[in-house]
Amino acid sequence: MRAVVVLACGFMLAGSPVMGAPLPRPTPATEHPIRTIAIVLNGEKLSTDTPPQVIEGRLLLPLRTIFDALGIPLARAGDSISAHVPLGTVVVTFGSENALVNDRPVSLGSRVQEIDGITYVPLKFLTVALGATANYDQRGARVQILSAFIGRTLGPEERRADGGTLLNGVVSAIDNNSAPPSITVTSGSDLPRTIAITSDAIIYVEDVTVHSQVKSTLGDLHIGDQLTVVLAKDGRVVEIRDFYSSDNGTIAAVSPLAIVLQNGKVVQPARSTEILLNGAAGKLTDLVVGDYVTVRRNPLTGELRQIIASRTASATPTAQPISGDAKIASFTISATRPLRAGESFTVTLQGTPGGRASFDIGDFLSGLGMKEDSPGLYHGQYTIPERFNVNQVPIFGHLTTGSSQSARVEANAMFSAATTPPQITDVAPSPNAIVNNSRPSIYAQYLTPAQVGINIAAVTLTVNGHDVTSAATRSPGFIVYTPGIDYPDGEVKLTVNVADAAGNTASRTWSFTIKTH
Repeated sequence: MRAVVVLACGFMLAGSPVMGAPLPRPTPATEHPIRTIAIVLNGEKLSTDTPPQVIEGRLLLPLRTIFDALGIPLARAGDSISAHVPLGTVVVTFGSENALVNDRPVSLGSRVQEIDGITYVPLKFLTVALGATANYDQRGARVQILSAFIGRTLGPEERRADGGTLLNGVVSAIDNNSAPPSITVTSGSDLPRTIAITSDAIIYVEDVTVHSQVKSTLGDLHIGDQLTVVLAKDGRVVEIRDFYSSDNGTIAAVSPLAIVLQNGKVVQPARSTEILLNGAAGKLTDLVVGDYVTVRRNPLTGELRQIIASRTASATPTAQPISGDAKIASFTISATRPLRAGESFTVTLQGTPGGRASFDIGDFLSGLGMKEDSPGLYHGQYTIPERFNVNQVPIFGHLTTGSSQSARVEANAMFSAATTPPQITDVAPSPNAIVNNSRPSIYAQYLTPAQVGINIAAVTLTVNGHDVTSAATRSPGFIVYTPGIDYPDGEVKLTVNVADAAGNTASRTWSFTIKTH
């Protein structure tokens, strides 16, 4: 089932009871730029009669122009516009600075507006709705948008301006044993197409749920993922873009038809859903409470393609080394808290000397190399790249000596990383509001898109330059403060600072006016 974006927009005012004719909506003051602002989408300039506008000092983009270019249909019913996108349900309201993303408020930075019947949205909306990268080059008078995932139903092949081809579809087979290895891609009723992957092809894997994109290997692709293959003019694979959506967590309950994760989500596999337990084919009845699972879906169709479960060796008393002498005595990670971009962690494995050791980061990255620094002692390191977000995933160690492979071992602690900073999504009183209360309740709401959690101790609030944090109530989702004294009439300036558990920060400053007389 596809996710739905609902974009609530205003309509013309109702007709006057005296004149019987509709009253025109006041048009916001538009600051006309010297040059028309161009829209460049994935390197191609869009042709449009509705260019971006600068309104109240803020850049706004024509919603329909961009969504039409992406092939995402919009449907208007009553006071709303709806569209199907892969990132979830998004709601924006005409005149509001916030959007609801899967029922969670997210700040857009400025208001959604309608001018001459055209709906304009803030630049940030593209990140909220599509996970796109967007920036405004004021000197060059152009908006540049990069959207790795296009939410439309793509044709099997698209011609590129450089003579190459984009091949779109679903991964139906992966062959790592051929030389070179290959993948098979299917699209609708078209015949499957098998493509050889040379070593110089760049592979990106993206979990659209947590906006995590990492440079990967062919081993990190899974059957059922949505795929875009960039082919050069000569047919050589230049780049592979793999997309999926996920739920991750520990099983809290199991029934004959479904499992329930600790976060309350119920997962009911279909007949076609592949179930893996510690890398081997399994059944739903093989899963038990305490197993860690990654539920992997196709982000376009929502089809549940895989449930990938892991169970520590200690939780499986019958687990034995596959054969031979390869054994792991211990496997640990150095990370004791969530990490942010640029930080590193080390894994240490003790086991049979003279082997080949590697480690996996959950279901996200596999086969990361380790070095034997002394007999039987192996070390590996991973530095967190940009756009890498994981929350409470296991780290697995592997050891092979000759043809002998040890049982996979899980590290001593779960691992989290966040590179997407927290967001301050809603504040009160509203920016530029006028209130008639000398002791107004002051409020800010925040969230962490990377799902690692807010560091409550790092949340601060200042009012007119005075730190009032100690008198405020702080929680993982909001801070609220009620003044203990009457404020005089006039402007009140507020600043909220937040940080997540990985140390990523966000700040927001706004003001309102008290007028009691």
